[in-house]
Amino acid sequence: MFKALEEFKTARLDEAALGRLIRLSPNNRAALVNTMVKCAGIMKDKPSQSKYCLDIITSCGDMLEIADRPTDGVGFPGFLKLPREIRDWIYDIYLGNLSGTRNIIPTPKKDNCACAPHEPPQYVKFTMVDMQLGFTSKQISNEFLTCFYRKRKFHFPCACEMNYHLTNNVLLKSAMTRVMFHWCGERADLGIHQLQGMRQLEVMTVVISKTTSQIVNRREKEIRRFFGARRNNHGSLTESLGWDELLAIRGLTHVLVEHIDKRKADRRTDGDRRCLENMLGFYVLLPADDNQ
Repeated sequence: MFKALEEFKTARLDEAALGRLIRLSPNNRAALVNTMVKCAGIMKDKPSQSKYCLDIITSCGDMLEIADRPTDGVGFPGFLKLPREIRDWIYDIYLGNLSGTRNIIPTPKKDNCACAPHEPPQYVKFTMVDMQLGFTSKQISNEFLTCFYRKRKFHFPCACEMNYHLTNNVLLKSAMTRVMFHWCGERADLGIHQLQGMRQLEVMTVVISKTTSQIVNRREKEIRRFFGARRNNHGSLTESLGWDELLAIRGLTHVLVEHIDKRKADRRTDGDRRCLENMLGFYVLLPADDNQ
């Protein structure tokens, strides 16, 4: 009980918890009373020890006084006083995170690029999530949105829009664990570069199409100054803008490469998809501190 009192004085144990230790345990209450009686006897027999005994009696009296205080009106101590693990568990229940990972299409494009947006029918696959808890306070909002972001896979229609969202939403960039994007756009290198250094990122799905190679990277531009354009109907993936940035990503646990929906763009060959997936699997699954 004296250890509990010390924790109470150092704010590691609140008053309600200390009171419950005494009210709910007859043995603890009896021990405090017996200690006070023994100290009184020592003070009588050994007056020189009175100072120390008086301190012990005072401490026991303080604990009994806390236990005997009326509990009316004493309710929930406050949500933010709960451990962070408990708060995260509550957030997960509120958001339905316990049912597994869900796909999310961000709000309509705001970036000024020429890339095709998501097909409108895809939006009906997603259900609305009540986000009102995220507007209660700054601390709760940050914790709540972090739990929301980390259990969803964000699907971007192009790397340009991915760049826009990760640039303008710091919390999303720090919490997102799963991403899916169509590798295309005039800012594909910037968007893919955003994924570098995201230590919490675990799963990446790259969607490819013939549109992926419409804009070439700097290295290919320099080569074409002297050798001309390659003889390929839709270009090589290695020439595409964002190639170098894609291979520089590290620390992921899983990577996938998928074909684009036929309604949105022309598909590449199965060979392109398989070779890119094998190469990305070799590089991006390396540890984050690997410089190879």
